[in-house]
Amino acid sequence: MLMRYTALPVIALMFAGMNPAAADPGKLGGLAYLDYYYVASADDADPVPEKRNAFRFRRFYLTYNQVMSDRFDVRFRLEANDAGYGTRPKMIPFVKHGYVKWKDALGGDLYIGLSGTPTNSIAESVWGYRPVEKAILDLNGFGSTSDIGLGLVGASGGLNYHLMVANGPGQRPETDNGKKFYGSISVNPTETLVAEVYGDVDFRPDGQDRLTGKVFLGVQSQTLRLGVEPFIRVNGEAAADGDDVTFVGVSLFGSVSMGEDRIFGRFDVVEEDEGDTTDQFVLAGYDWTVEKGVHIIPNIHIQIPDGPDANVQGRVTAYYKF
Repeated sequence: MLMRYTALPVIALMFAGMNPAAADPGKLGGLAYLDYYYVASADDADPVPEKRNAFRFRRFYLTYNQVMSDRFDVRFRLEANDAGYGTRPKMIPFVKHGYVKWKDALGGDLYIGLSGTPTNSIAESVWGYRPVEKAILDLNGFGSTSDIGLGLVGASGGLNYHLMVANGPGQRPETDNGKKFYGSISVNPTETLVAEVYGDVDFRPDGQDRLTGKVFLGVQSQTLRLGVEPFIRVNGEAAADGDDVTFVGVSLFGSVSMGEDRIFGRFDVVEEDEGDTTDQFVLAGYDWTVEKGVHIIPNIHIQIPDGPDANVQGRVTAYYKF
């Protein structure tokens, strides 16, 4: 058991020892999202009943980065999460990132191994509140934030691109002979504006391919952040002799600075054609910057399913980097 929790420092020392001539000895750091939450209201069928409350580490990262040379960087990152209310397992780390970045290869930076996907990266950067909640595709299980394969990130003719071919299941092992192809093309017409077109196709057996497409428009300045992110997702169901299932949705969000602090809000809608269901999500909060790298963020989550009762949670999120 001890080996599991000492693995990262040991691996960091191994990486440093591989290249003793490197100018950069590497850096160990991390971040954490700690919540206190209280369920004020819930649907009778909801697995999270009213009055449930707890402190939890919703996310904990420990990361080692090293610039090995002018051509290569490496990263190794562990992640641990709270297993959930009423469960007995302790937080067990797993590998979130583990890659070599080959700089200026094939016209861009080539990522080899388990690296971040382009699915949510631009939207999350503009949103700025991943410690509070995931972006809409990630929140609804329509894409992994990291995957094992090859990624190419670069720019050409004013366009930024992130292309990737990977297994598909994210951090989990491959389960079939198909592969997942990702593509993101974005442009920054001004210093504060960003526009992105994104798509992915996950080739799966027996006609169960998954197709995802979206566009993103964002404004990001010191005072104001705004974003709109409509998407479509098609799940092939040929193996079940059924019709494909299509989801469409949109996320709207914004935040405004108040000195060193910010207020923010978000509204999501997701519709499923099969069953004609519509789910809505409302989020609002206040970001108190205690000091650089330390934030306390009271916020409220309201999930409105296609039913009579909403799930309302009050949270206080502490976010810190080290």
